[in-house]
Amino acid sequence: MRTLEDEIRSASTSTVLTLFPDICPDYLKEKSEELAYDHESIVGHILDQVEKGFPYPKRAGLKRKRQSSSSGHSLDEEHQKKIQEDEAVLKFNSDDRRQLKKPAEYVQISKTLIQQMFVFVPQKDIATILGTHGNCLFPAILELEATMAETSPEALPFKLKKTKTKKLPEYSPESLDGTILVTRSAPKKDALEEYRAAVAICQQREEKRKQRKQLDLEEERNFQNAQTEGTIKDCECCYGEFALNRMIHCDGTLFHWFCRGCSRRMAENQIGLSKYSLACMSTDGCKSGFSRDQQKLFLDEKTRIALERIEQEHILRIAGIENLETCPFCPFAAEYPPAEINKEFQCQNPTCEEVSCRLCRKATHIPKTCAEAERESGPSARLTIEEAMSAALIRSCNMCRTPFIKELGCNKMSCSRPGCSNVQCYVCHKSCDYAHFDDTTRGGKKGNCPLFESAEQRHADEVQAAEEAARKEVASKNPDIDVNLLKIRLSDRVLADEKRRREADGGRRH
Repeated sequence: MRTLEDEIRSASTSTVLTLFPDICPDYLKEKSEELAYDHESIVGHILDQVEKGFPYPKRAGLKRKRQSSSSGHSLDEEHQKKIQEDEAVLKFNSDDRRQLKKPAEYVQISKTLIQQMFVFVPQKDIATILGTHGNCLFPAILELEATMAETSPEALPFKLKKTKTKKLPEYSPESLDGTILVTRSAPKKDALEEYRAAVAICQQREEKRKQRKQLDLEEERNFQNAQTEGTIKDCECCYGEFALNRMIHCDGTLFHWFCRGCSRRMAENQIGLSKYSLACMSTDGCKSGFSRDQQKLFLDEKTRIALERIEQEHILRIAGIENLETCPFCPFAAEYPPAEINKEFQCQNPTCEEVSCRLCRKATHIPKTCAEAERESGPSARLTIEEAMSAALIRSCNMCRTPFIKELGCNKMSCSRPGCSNVQCYVCHKSCDYAHFDDTTRGGKKGNCPLFESAEQRHADEVQAAEEAARKEVASKNPDIDVNLLKIRLSDRVLADEKRRREADGGRRH
């Protein structure tokens, strides 16, 4: 049953979105939680910030220049569609909405509308799918559309009807807007608006599938032409065959050729290691890289920007600039006086422009102290526990603060960030060499930190200890909270993944 608190949250979010439809959903959620979902306070805070020259964060992509994508549509159009989809998901596909008991009229019209869209799906199966989503029309349509598009008729979890449902003209795409306009019943209008949003997303999905299919056909024809012309070459990474005009080569004296997929994955791996140089992947020791023209063939804009940011950070780090301060929300950096003189950092990145506190590295809360702001923001008890568990799992380099998590290998960890290469112990976090550990064959002493151990077991023990300590602290500060509600429960899927990882880890150690 939907509570009064749920209704207040939903109404608050809808009100703010009506006034600021382009606001970043994450920012809206953060401010709503800070201000207890009081829509007047949220709107007032946003307007105050705007008046002070600090505009609210907008959805990603709104500030991008108009460019053409590979599908032929402008990036503005594609991002506008993504924004509309995000808005629909935020409005129609929330846990709050699923928990709300729906009027009988809404449920009945929802079944009718799904039948209008999926004319061969039996009514009893439609009712079952609708029920699994709390009788919410929007997520039920999206699930059914994905199932129908990605599954062959023989493999569907239900048997299709032999005769299709009769189409009702008032629910056709051409008449839907007019039908919504003349509808007076609130539950019916609600379902129709939800249906319109779901249909729009399904049409976008179908368009993307057609585009992918067309691209696949073009690639197949290109490969066949290359076979006829004798311009097929093996990728020197995965050894698959590819048309030469779809491959990438290094800029060495002797070219080494790679497919775009391997080149793209190599770039993504470098980003994961906080590195920016893209070196030839050949096994013959080639030290060459890839020209800008070649990089454009396999790097999308997000990957290119990420590499450029890592390179900028590296340059700033090795430059040794004193009093260099960075934005906690993006890679922008600038030289600043000590925090005792100026506690706020004003980001000049046009896609960020956040003002942050240099002490706690969160959104500015001046003139309040960090402790006062933390108390007033009232972080949820579960969030406090989850943050403590994450902090127990994630390490940071002692020198450059780059975060990392160990999966395999010994406890002598080397920072992979260019220009750092600090070595530290995974157990006690101190910088060290082999003599720090318990391996006597490498200069260590018995009783020191272990050089080899199960990473999975250490992670499990440390996270559990952090969870227990945080739960006790939260419970002591909030005696009215039900302690059982603070227990972090992992889904069956997460537990299964963890089991597979432990088994794989054990197999590699033996």
